[in-house]
Amino acid sequence: MKDTPPLEQENRRPAATRGMGRGLFSSTTGILLGRVTGLLRDICSAAFWGATGIPQAAYNTAFAVPNSFRMLLGEGAFASAFVPMLSGHLEKGDQEKAWRLARRAITLQALVLLVPTLLLGVVAAWAAGSRLVPHETTRVTLRLLPVLMPFSVLVCAAGAFASLLSLLHSFFLATTAQSIFNMVQVASLLLLGWGWTNQDETALWLYCASTLLGGFLQLLFLMAACRRHGFRFHWDLNWRDPEVRLLCRRILPGLVGAGLMQLNSLVDKGLGLWLGAAAIGALSYSQRLVYLPVGLFGAAMGMVALPALSRAQARGDAREIREGLDYALGMVLFLALPCTAFLLVFGREVIQFLFARGAFGQEAVQETAYALHFYLAGVPAFCCAKVVTNPFYARKDTLTPMKVSLSFLGVNLLLNLLLMPFLRQGGLALSTSLCSWAQVGLLLALNQRHLPQWSFRPFLRTLLLLAPAALLAAWGARWVTQALLPEALPPPLSRGLLLLFGAAATSALYLLLSLALGRREPREVLRSLRRHRPPREKGKTPPTC
Repeated sequence: MKDTPPLEQENRRPAATRGMGRGLFSSTTGILLGRVTGLLRDICSAAFWGATGIPQAAYNTAFAVPNSFRMLLGEGAFASAFVPMLSGHLEKGDQEKAWRLARRAITLQALVLLVPTLLLGVVAAWAAGSRLVPHETTRVTLRLLPVLMPFSVLVCAAGAFASLLSLLHSFFLATTAQSIFNMVQVASLLLLGWGWTNQDETALWLYCASTLLGGFLQLLFLMAACRRHGFRFHWDLNWRDPEVRLLCRRILPGLVGAGLMQLNSLVDKGLGLWLGAAAIGALSYSQRLVYLPVGLFGAAMGMVALPALSRAQARGDAREIREGLDYALGMVLFLALPCTAFLLVFGREVIQFLFARGAFGQEAVQETAYALHFYLAGVPAFCCAKVVTNPFYARKDTLTPMKVSLSFLGVNLLLNLLLMPFLRQGGLALSTSLCSWAQVGLLLALNQRHLPQWSFRPFLRTLLLLAPAALLAAWGARWVTQALLPEALPPPLSRGLLLLFGAAATSALYLLLSLALGRREPREVLRSLRRHRPPREKGKTPPTC
């Protein structure tokens, strides 16, 4: 039997999966740059602000409010309705109609966001000056909120331009803009460390100003990138446009669903304030470690999968949607599980190595490591949650994910109240993890109504095979690394080498175990990293210019 050429094998694969692999690693590269600079920002922030004082707790809580709008009208509900509609126009070759809708949608988004920005700013300023808030941390939080609220307009507009770039397959530019925001904040922290202490009020206001500056520069970068691809933005408000009205109707269910998710997050922050400033710091820094794999793999695959599945839905190709979903879930689990296992086994050393300096003491290390272990139980679900909603959004169904989010709002609050007295911030983290797993399972079950040929089996088989392999690889890596490293090394060097060789050993052992289990994901990773070129026929030379 004659072997099938590699290019022909590649062309036989569904179009959705052919592009997803390369798109995943393109977006992952940009997200990795953003996460590395974000990690540098967190290291500088931990050294200057610490994780137990009032300023860090107030800033983290106040910043969570405008940042939550990013998931509402930036990357979440807005993108879930915006991307499929534009994808349909681009699939038909009607670029001018797509650009007109994009301009009007972004204009409407900015005007709508001005209302909560002004309203919350005024209410927070009034409450901070009244006697209704005796708690010092809450009072400082309310004073910061009016300054930080304009960030919501900047970050949501940036999310809309990033969605446009992802539709144009420019995933690297769409995801790398976050690094601009991070580097502005790093520069501001270095400046603050040179001239102020973390108890100076001026330092807190300057840090808030750097947040706004970073968001503005990030938006300018994305606008310039879209302009290079042919999209020139100008204000265009037309309430009577039927497509704008249709977009608004489709956004509303997703807006409610994403709003409920963000409400859960803000409730966690509020309950954390009740537990104390140290709980807020522990939750914030443990979340930043947890959302490294979530951003790298879950958010990256979600960004790549939505346009691909939307195009398949526009063609009415159910097989391509089914195989695209299986491919996305399998790749996300394959990449996220070893990161989860590594953080579970080496988590305390990671926190110690990255953050334990300056104002970030051993109490902060202990509290952050405690919260981290409960968050890690949900990391695979956090990653898959970025993917399982995409088939619904591709069908322009934003109502079903909203109903699922609504059904878990009370469950999350009840679990918070039940677990928090016993597990403190660990109870808040565990509640989030449990609810995420339940939502992923329910969304996959509901998806079978529209894709009856789709089955849970590939997803469960991947999870049940690769999760033990990842844990075995991480524990084996720790044993091997500790056995080989000299004991006489100073603590910073020994801890750094432990993490470096531990990560390498975990990756190598996990890859070997995956291949031994006959998994296809390692080969998919290599295929996605390779450039596919037409095979050269014997006796022929490539054309020259």
